[in-house]
Amino acid sequence: MDGISEGFDKEKVLGLSSSISIVNILANIESYNDEMTISQVVRFFERHGLNFTKTMIQNYIRVGLIPPPLEKRYYTKKHLILLTIIDSFKDIYSLDEIGRLFKPILKDTETFDDDIIDMSVIYNEFYRYYQRAINDWAENLPKVFEDIAETAKSNVSSQEDQETVTFFLSLMSLMAHSIATKQLANLIMNKNKL
Repeated sequence: MDGISEGFDKEKVLGLSSSISIVNILANIESYNDEMTISQVVRFFERHGLNFTKTMIQNYIRVGLIPPPLEKRYYTKKHLILLTIIDSFKDIYSLDEIGRLFKPILKDTETFDDDIIDMSVIYNEFYRYYQRAINDWAENLPKVFEDIAETAKSNVSSQEDQETVTFFLSLMSLMAHSIATKQLANLIMNKNKL
């Protein structure tokens, strides 16, 4: 076996769905006061396993993804919520795409005062959609694996090669799903001129 697909087991992969999650940071945010310095924000996220630097946060302000801190110094719970969502999106979407997403609800990038929906509602919905996506993935993946195994069996003769092809096709299937989802999101944003 080539090492890449060694140990590939559909049951193990299905088990990974229970380990995929984002930190439900909202409960932790509620316990913090509403005025944190940038250093406190960085430490807060470090304690929750998220990597933010002062430079990253300042860049998000500069490009208009989040409003600047209050009195040029203090970050609020709303900043923390928005930073958490941005962190989740940034692996797949560009900062420009994320900015286009939030533009309709953050009426003023200088403050949270004109927001049309509360940030905690946005986060709760985001968390709920994320959990639903994971559950859908876990529910649909066994059928995908059956289809992939049949394709590998029909097109590859040796057992070792079948396992390698199954591994490859499984990853390709997941990547294709993420690409299709991103393309649909971009089409919707472009059609609505976000």
